[in-house]
Amino acid sequence: MKTIALVTTVLAVSFVSACGVKTSGVRSLSADTYTISADDLDETVAKGTALGLAENHCNEQGKKMLVTKVFKQHRVRYSYDVTFQCLNAGDLRLNNPEYETIYRSEGS
Repeated sequence: MKTIALVTTVLAVSFVSACGVKTSGVRSLSADTYTISADDLDETVAKGTALGLAENHCNEQGKKMLVTKVFKQHRVRYSYDVTFQCLNAGDLRLNNPEYETIYRSEGS
């Protein structure tokens, strides 16, 4: 199972690199809290890449992703910074998730 997750992650990173998406990779903030950023000229690609890599990170641990904060910025490129947690499947925080979205556009 870990081999499949590793192959999926490698393919996702290869795809991201080939498409011009820039990503920070997953960074640890604490024991179960992480952050990742991605940017691209296409808003849906930037957001999808950040969320997809975050979800892959949690899946590799056999856990579920809970987004806690999204920071969206648009200048020439769209940038998404996502803060998330990897939680066990039965964690009550997964039932009614709430997260904060912060938007910043050029000139703000």
